[in-house]
Amino acid sequence: MSVVQGSVTRRVAAFLGKDEGAVTVEGVLWLPVYAFFLTLIVDTSLMFNGQAQAQRAIQDLNRLASSGFFVSEQEVEERGAAVLSHLSANAVVEATIDTTTGVISTVATLPAADIMAVGLISKFTRLSVTVSAQHVIES
Repeated sequence: MSVVQGSVTRRVAAFLGKDEGAVTVEGVLWLPVYAFFLTLIVDTSLMFNGQAQAQRAIQDLNRLASSGFFVSEQEVEERGAAVLSHLSANAVVEATIDTTTGVISTVATLPAADIMAVGLISKFTRLSVTVSAQHVIES
């Protein structure tokens, strides 16, 4: 037996012989609770991040439509669905161009289940993230 193997064997035997690990057992019992809260925090953070990204995308679309780049509601909706496809393939975008008031309004709805990483809590997976924006049409 080499010197390294003997040293490792002694260390493993010394580790197994110690009885000072009672606190470790309590820590292991709490581990599922910590994992649950960490997962909850991650899913919630991803939902807020997805909401912020969708809000920015909708505002940019409205700006483009208000300046005349998009001329119809259908163009705004199609481009909105394409822009939000990296967040959710099930994103629904509804645009309204009101020429009498001179305002373009866009609403995007994304299922929260598409944005979350784990979806541990089933009530969260049934939620929808909705963002909206309005801009005045430039003349």
